[in-house]
Amino acid sequence: QVLLTDLPTLVENAIESNLLRNEKIMASTSTISSPDENSCPSWLAPDGIRLGKGWANCTPLDWTVPLDEQLTKDQSSSIDFIIASDVVFLASMMNSLLHTVDTIFNASSSNNPSFILSFQRRDAKDGEGSAAFTTVDGVIAAVEERGWSLGCLAWRPVTVRKETEGEVADELSEVFVFKIKP
Repeated sequence: QVLLTDLPTLVENAIESNLLRNEKIMASTSTISSPDENSCPSWLAPDGIRLGKGWANCTPLDWTVPLDEQLTKDQSSSIDFIIASDVVFLASMMNSLLHTVDTIFNASSSNNPSFILSFQRRDAKDGEGSAAFTTVDGVIAAVEERGWSLGCLAWRPVTVRKETEGEVADELSEVFVFKIKP
């Protein structure tokens, strides 16, 4: 079961339509024998979409707005895993993200919720002293300040094509995948 979130305009203009397209594709190949088999969980209802043997839905989530104004108690308490990919490139976004994650951790009925964060380093020119971009040390410090544990599940170098003043060049960067637990 999956609840996909993003800012309202992205949910409305991308995620919702992608879910509906996938529902049509999956319905044509489904092995579910009856529509009542494995009914939609209440926290994804009433608009949950059958995808294969599971269910999905989407809803807007803005980290600067209190969680209880955006998700129902049933939704926030049903979250076991939070997976976020490339969402905190600006340093100013880190505290809002971690506050939202903390609220979900506290609401989760799971005894062991996890946050998987994929993070691309963008501070190559300024290094760890970057004021604008979230740094690896900044992610680690912000997580540790909350008393959470953090482990690096994966790391790899990547080549990123960047345009600066009309010039296009390839730059070496890094991608990290962290597992964060309360």
